[in-house]
Amino acid sequence: MKYKANLIYAGILTLRLLLAALVLFLLALIISFILSWQSWRSFVANGLQAKDQLSLALVELQNKNWPDAKIKLESAEIFLLESRSDLQKLQNEWLPAKFKIGSSQINDLKNLNDTGLILTRSALQVSVLAQNLSASSFIATNNFNDLDLSQKENFLQALIALEPELNGLKANLDLAVINLDRIHPYGILWPIKGQLSKLRIQIDTGHKVISESLPILRLLPAFSGYPQTTHYLIMLQNNDELRPTGGFLGSYVRLDIANFGEIKRLEADDIYHLDMPAIGKTNFEAPAAISKYLKVDNWYLRDANWSPDWPQSARQIQTMFQAESAAGGLSEPELDGVLAITPDFVASLLKITGPIIVRGQSYAPENMQALLQYNVEVAYKDDDISSWDRKDIINELINALRDKLTQLPLKRYPDLLNNLYTSINRGDLLIYFNNPQQQILAKELGASGAIIQGSGDYLMVVDANLAAFKSDAVMKKNISYKIDSSNNRLIASLRLNYQHGGGFDWRTTRYRSYTRILAPLGSELKEISNINQTEADFISYDDLELNKHVFGFFWSIEPGQSKEVKLSYYLPANINNSFNSDKLYTLFVQRQPGSQIENFSLTINSNKEILKSSSLNLSAAQSKDAVFWTSRLESSQYFQVLTK
Repeated sequence: MKYKANLIYAGILTLRLLLAALVLFLLALIISFILSWQSWRSFVANGLQAKDQLSLALVELQNKNWPDAKIKLESAEIFLLESRSDLQKLQNEWLPAKFKIGSSQINDLKNLNDTGLILTRSALQVSVLAQNLSASSFIATNNFNDLDLSQKENFLQALIALEPELNGLKANLDLAVINLDRIHPYGILWPIKGQLSKLRIQIDTGHKVISESLPILRLLPAFSGYPQTTHYLIMLQNNDELRPTGGFLGSYVRLDIANFGEIKRLEADDIYHLDMPAIGKTNFEAPAAISKYLKVDNWYLRDANWSPDWPQSARQIQTMFQAESAAGGLSEPELDGVLAITPDFVASLLKITGPIIVRGQSYAPENMQALLQYNVEVAYKDDDISSWDRKDIINELINALRDKLTQLPLKRYPDLLNNLYTSINRGDLLIYFNNPQQQILAKELGASGAIIQGSGDYLMVVDANLAAFKSDAVMKKNISYKIDSSNNRLIASLRLNYQHGGGFDWRTTRYRSYTRILAPLGSELKEISNINQTEADFISYDDLELNKHVFGFFWSIEPGQSKEVKLSYYLPANINNSFNSDKLYTLFVQRQPGSQIENFSLTINSNKEILKSSSLNLSAAQSKDAVFWTSRLESSQYFQVLTK
């Protein structure tokens, strides 16, 4: 009985002690809150003032009122510095800050405040740059054509000088992301978690724009024509007649630039005007597939882009261009580089300039390619134009587009840059420089068109339309790629399903393609079906120049019909080892420039539990040991799977 009473007494005493401790703790909190109230109130007030000033500054920036924007940003910076000072006081005055749970909340507020401070200073830097640019005389002009030589020099020099400033902005955004990532998702800032996520996305977008802009700024001198004139060859690739680097080389443009962007020469011409006079005067042996399926022995400029690696093809194009020019009695200077563009690139420019009128017809993004093809393939006969001169209209089209672009208001240049990024990402614009340093910049920009090298899995399907007219315009192409694991070996299964939606007319005929599948070096054929290997000239070999294994074959598809080729092969040991030892599988799918892939699907059966899968801007369907992606192949894609 006595034991029970003692137990009750001990329990009551413990409760009293706990209650007393709780009361003391609450009193301490109240006293701490009272003592820190001024700092809390000041922090909130300064934060709200900073927010208001930033909102006003954003309006001024949008209105391009740089001086007022600068004043408001400087005011916001002062308020943010004051709020940071308030947080430092709270670290000492507020009792919970002495413990981990409280200090964690203060640190979250500090990280948010520091992010705001970094972004404010970055915006201030941008406003100062914009104000300095606005003070320059060229900003007041309407377009690049209105600038005199001195203004053009100032314009390009000002843009080039932006590089160190943009590098500084890029570093600031990196720091802002670090601060944002330190904020706990379920702490004191949980109510604005969604807004923080949006801010993170906006910062990433800004970082991407700056990263893409830097190589362009570094490349400006290459296209400035200063201190000496630069000479370029632009190959027009018709992707309705698909070839390895993007399309048949039916026409070309010679471009010379001098005096800070002044176009000295812009002449388009039919490629046969070089090829025909060179018959019997040049001696380039044609690749086997071209020789057999186009029935030619000699290799001419129109077929020079046989390598899917643009640097290789660009060098071959230069060699043939100089040889054929000399054979035709033309004197051409040493080139600085070779560019390649598809009709999709021209269409993207027309989206900015608006339609252009040539010979009474309107060329718009939607009809440009089809209308031009009709005029050079059919309509020229009705207009009593000789076949030799039928492509003169391209010269008129190029010069009309040049006039539109040079008259473009300077405020539209950001739109021009956005289109440039998109075209480069799709492979509609390829660039090769003879200058090694400039070529490095082209690679950084993603415009080199080089075959990507890496240690993981790789896939590229390369079609070459050989005497099938413009039939690629009506082909629906579906590519399916699957990875299976068997006996510690990875087996790749590829399925090509092509459907011909056209007929027999001036534009389309039966589809004839010499198709190459590029796989990792050392891959081994397991099986191929639905083609006769002998009749299709099937070949499997390691291409040391491309550093890839190549499976090649010829096939044809009748109008209104479809055909499917299945191919399976073992991936090399290094990829198997990475999957089995490092638990990692990666795949880079490189899109052939100019190709129109209706659907690309990827399935990975790992036979292991998948911990994580990711790709570029694509969502995946995932089970315990398998993952599946599907999309149009508008650009190259990278995939990664991590297993347990």
